[in-house]
Amino acid sequence: MLNTVKIALSAAALAATFGIAQAGINDDIDNCRAAINDAGILGNEAFTLRFVDDQGNRSRVLTLEAVVVGGNDKMIECRMSRSKVKEVAVVA
Repeated sequence: MLNTVKIALSAAALAATFGIAQAGINDDIDNCRAAINDAGILGNEAFTLRFVDDQGNRSRVLTLEAVVVGGNDKMIECRMSRSKVKEVAVVA
């Protein structure tokens, strides 16, 4: 019985930690979306972003795929430091 409670609490803690990490990545993607719009990289095209990769910790590079409605998809790198976007660029 005690082992079952410990396992359940461990699973709940793991799920809570993953939820916090997921919320952080979503905030970073939203920050990248704003930087993409501000820079006018995709013009006035409607697009959605798909997460591809995340490298680094404090100095990070998020790789995102911009799925452009009625156009060609583009790979975008979003360089960040402490959740602040420093640079966005189309890489492919």
